[in-house]
Amino acid sequence: MDTTPKSEASDDTDQPIAWRAVPENTPVRSDGEQVGTVYDLLGSHEEDIFHGIVVQLKSKGRRVFVPADDVAALTASHVDVSLSAGELGALPEHTDERQFQLGMVGLLRKHVGWVKEKDR
Repeated sequence: MDTTPKSEASDDTDQPIAWRAVPENTPVRSDGEQVGTVYDLLGSHEEDIFHGIVVQLKSKGRRVFVPADDVAALTASHVDVSLSAGELGALPEHTDERQFQLGMVGLLRKHVGWVKEKDR
């Protein structure tokens, strides 16, 4: 049984979480005020590398990319960024990029002129 008074108990929604666990549409805050919502989280799931977030701005109605270095906190209830509202508004609009992976055909194809490192 937990004997900690409710006023001292920590709120689980304010605890740091992994970047992959942040829910979509989570409020994004700058200086404690909501400036937008999380539209997308960018990173490599295979390598567990977090690149940043795409924020749907509240004031301008457009999406901007915020690099991981400018993300101060990730929680289930909010995401804090170190950029001011003005700095966020000045970021260029984010455009989705498509990624492609090399298929097996490309891996098995030999290229004329390529030499193995040990044969140099």
